[in-house]
Amino acid sequence: MEKKKLPKTVTRVIALMICAAFLSLSGLAILYRVDNKYTAKTEMVQEYVSLLPVSGTAFLVDGWEFYPDRLLTPGDFSVQTPSPRYTVWAGEYPNLALFHTDGNPYGAATYRLRLKGEGMMSLYLQEPLCAARVFVDGKDLGGSGSVGGADVIGGTGSTDMAHGAAGGYRPFIRDTVYSFPVDGEAELIIQTANYSHYYGGLWFPPMVGSTDSVVHMAASRMIFYGILCFSALALALFCVVFWFWRKGRRDPAAFWFGLLCLTFSLRVCYPFLHLWGVPFVRPLYALEDAAALCGVYCAVRISLYLFLPDSEHQRLNRLIQNAAATFSLGMCGVGVLVPLLVLPSFPGFMLWYGPLISGYQILAALFLIAAAACGCVLGKPYSCPALMAVTANGVCLLYGAVTVGRFEPAVGGWPEEYGAFCMVLAFAALMVSRSRAMAAENLRLTEHLQEEVDEKTRHLTKLLKERGQLMAELGHDMKSPLTALSNMAQIIRLNDIMLDGDTREKMQGIEDKCSVLADRLESIQELAGEAGALPQMEPLSLNRFLADFYRSNQPVVELTGPDFLCELTPLPCTVMADSRKLTRALENLVFNAGEFTPPDGKIVLSLKREQNFALICVADTGCGIPEAEIPKVFDRLYTTREDEGGQGLGLSITRAIVLEHGGEISVESVVGGGSTFVIRLPLIL
Repeated sequence: MEKKKLPKTVTRVIALMICAAFLSLSGLAILYRVDNKYTAKTEMVQEYVSLLPVSGTAFLVDGWEFYPDRLLTPGDFSVQTPSPRYTVWAGEYPNLALFHTDGNPYGAATYRLRLKGEGMMSLYLQEPLCAARVFVDGKDLGGSGSVGGADVIGGTGSTDMAHGAAGGYRPFIRDTVYSFPVDGEAELIIQTANYSHYYGGLWFPPMVGSTDSVVHMAASRMIFYGILCFSALALALFCVVFWFWRKGRRDPAAFWFGLLCLTFSLRVCYPFLHLWGVPFVRPLYALEDAAALCGVYCAVRISLYLFLPDSEHQRLNRLIQNAAATFSLGMCGVGVLVPLLVLPSFPGFMLWYGPLISGYQILAALFLIAAAACGCVLGKPYSCPALMAVTANGVCLLYGAVTVGRFEPAVGGWPEEYGAFCMVLAFAALMVSRSRAMAAENLRLTEHLQEEVDEKTRHLTKLLKERGQLMAELGHDMKSPLTALSNMAQIIRLNDIMLDGDTREKMQGIEDKCSVLADRLESIQELAGEAGALPQMEPLSLNRFLADFYRSNQPVVELTGPDFLCELTPLPCTVMADSRKLTRALENLVFNAGEFTPPDGKIVLSLKREQNFALICVADTGCGIPEAEIPKVFDRLYTTREDEGGQGLGLSITRAIVLEHGGEISVESVVGGGSTFVIRLPLIL
């Protein structure tokens, strides 16, 4: 029986996942050897005696004497060794739950180790949880926070917690460095107390070495986390700017990616907070947990938006998407509420909180892998790089869970942080590719739109030209019979051919209407000429042009009308204009003003400069325009002088000319107070 072959897309998905898993495991294996505190530990020369490094740094991992629920001082070891005593390595016990009958993780403890070496040494104590005090050879070197009372031996975990709180326990998270001389052999005692966090004691192996080496290692760690934190923060800020810049065309994936970068930067900023010192222990670790879980939520939202199908089985897809998004968002709330509210009241829940978070993160990683694989099978864009990234993230999460107590980075990050950063980089590349594709598509559409606009413009220009020709021919053809009709009526009236008074009056009315109709035909021909003729634009000095216009028209305006004045700015005002058409527009405004202004009034032609525009104003002291009529004054065939033969085309023609010049025209008027028409034209800079 012939075996069925897997589709090529499925084979490709499997190959990508295997490749990503192999690369991830290879990188993690390298880190395990070169950046692991547990492989760079000090050598034990005998039981409870650690050999200090001659040069460089090493980590105090093995050989610790451990005294749970006791705060012991150097004096307690002067006579005999206290009991009970356990031999542990740093990080073997995350808290004291195994030493309490009720599973309470809180309490105090003492760690003791003997050191062998020569010279000046420095001890780098990373994030002691959550208060610590250090003694070397009986000398109190200080610590972070306050561990509480002198001795809390006996009692259950609950009693210890109450006693610690009453005894002056004060948490304070800060990375600290202690320098001390070693001459042959030295005794190191570290007291710890924790009533605040789900980890406690020496969860992180201390680093020891020369002062320069310790400072160099600590600075290298800060630089590494600075690169992670600020690169993600820069991507988040870029997404914020990009999000607000694309107003009306915002991409949901860009929003969730920006939030993913922000949560990652918050997640990896803790080394800087620990360096400065943080007294608010619970909010600090709640921030770390919530940031990690919110990052998972953002990755889930991006995957739901980009990779899952959206057409077939729409109801099922919608159900899956809503369930995944709601569950992920709910876990973000768990990361905030449990450290702040649940653990202080129910410390025993701590045994379940860690597995709950780890299990959810692995489950979410499997969902992300499935979503990206679905996108690859469906041919969704950008899904293959995302599949490799989420696979790497899943491998890193699983690796981190398996190597607890065996791997801790000396300089670099935790496996979970590497996995999350892989997702940040992959989604960043995805967003860049999406942005480039969207920009290319917009450019293509813009070019196509420009072609459409050019084609429509050519068609519209042709129609306008044909309309102008038709109107001109119509006016010409109607002018001859209209003139003949007017002449015949005039002949009949003047020759007094047996006309009574009523008939004579009607013949006079025919002549008047023929005259009005002739004027309108002339205006139509002029309007057709204006619409059909293209403007001849050239640089024009408005100062000189308006001065010439004023000299030419002043005698005509003042012959039987009001005074005509001119006020020109000394500032140069040069525009691109057709002087012939601009003259026509100004004549319409000036002579129109003359018809509505009494002989004792005045008309003022002025020129002003306002930023990058020239303002030509024609103001009169005439009767003004009612406020309700102002919006209509530029409408074609609108007039307030129908009884006097007004055509209603002059201002319409003026407005068309101004628009051809790329300008604007407006009017301000008060009844009885005159009117001011303002032409606004762009200047040549």
